[in-house]
Amino acid sequence: MRLDHVLISSCDYQAMRQFFINSVGLSEGYRPPFPFEGAWLYGSDNVALIHLVNAAGNKAQQGYLSALNSKIQGRGVVDHIAIRSIGYQGLKSRLAQTGISYFERTVPELLEHQVFIQGPEEMKVEMLFSSDEI
Repeated sequence: MRLDHVLISSCDYQAMRQFFINSVGLSEGYRPPFPFEGAWLYGSDNVALIHLVNAAGNKAQQGYLSALNSKIQGRGVVDHIAIRSIGYQGLKSRLAQTGISYFERTVPELLEHQVFIQGPEEMKVEMLFSSDEI
């Protein structure tokens, strides 16, 4: 496993975007066609490290970042952490055994499957799997 990215929901989206580009040295790159404002910021190895959204958002953003009628919610500046993984069936088995709440979806165009898990203290964790493992 490895950390995949961090989604930051910023009250000053443009200032945050410029900070990561101009001060940290990340570059803006490909982002799937989500129906809300945002940017994916990449490191030198062409991996998107930061997913950035405007905290004001819109209904599409609110609906995407948390399943409708779900108790799984990110809080504060960091919405969730993501961990790229293998072993989808093992994860589902562990979640069933422990009774942990979760929801799933597939990323548009990329066909990566996401399992969002509600952790302690309202921490939301995304486990990311190749869709061919599902």
